[in-house]
Amino acid sequence: MIAALASQCAPNVAPQTVAAIVQTESHGRPFALNVNGGKQPPPQPDAASAAATAQRYIAAGYSVDLGLGQINSRNMRWLGLTWDKVFDPCKNIEALGRVLTQNYNRAIVRHDPQSALRIALSLYNTGSSSRGFRNGYVAKVVRNAGFVDLVAMEAPTAATMPLDPRVRLISENFGSKLLPIARSSAPPAWNLFERAAHDRQRSNPSETIESRSVWRD
Repeated sequence: MIAALASQCAPNVAPQTVAAIVQTESHGRPFALNVNGGKQPPPQPDAASAAATAQRYIAAGYSVDLGLGQINSRNMRWLGLTWDKVFDPCKNIEALGRVLTQNYNRAIVRHDPQSALRIALSLYNTGSSSRGFRNGYVAKVVRNAGFVDLVAMEAPTAATMPLDPRVRLISENFGSKLLPIARSSAPPAWNLFERAAHDRQRSNPSETIESRSVWRD
């Protein structure tokens, strides 16, 4: 179910990545709530109940993580989410994909793709490029993705290998049109962003890196 939703609602992120984050964040519960710094509510039976409960906590001064991807209530506005949308599985996963992709594009400027993916996960959880490593979040997502043996669990400090522009997911701020991708083999298993891009490029050989730039508003 989650993989199918990911393909439909967050197509620029590999379904395995989305599924691993959802498992780590909410265990696949679409109405999951996490009250930051407060007493946790009981499981919610439906979207309306979850929205009402979350709004009560927010009115009391708490922030609440919401739904499959545990989108924080303070991020709803910039993500374009309303209370009638945030618990919709597709809308929630779309927001997850948007946040993660933004984080990845931020990290890839200074890091190799493997490190950028891990930093993106840390940022998703904590807003910090390092705290998600220290609190174990990155390790949990990696385990849930099933590639724990392929990814080191220490926060990277700087790029240790040259960045090949052909394997980047670049943001809209990176300027001019680039040449078509020429890749003879699939990216390694740990790089789930690039695995998804590689699969799309194989089915559409004319795709350029610029055409893969994500979340243009």
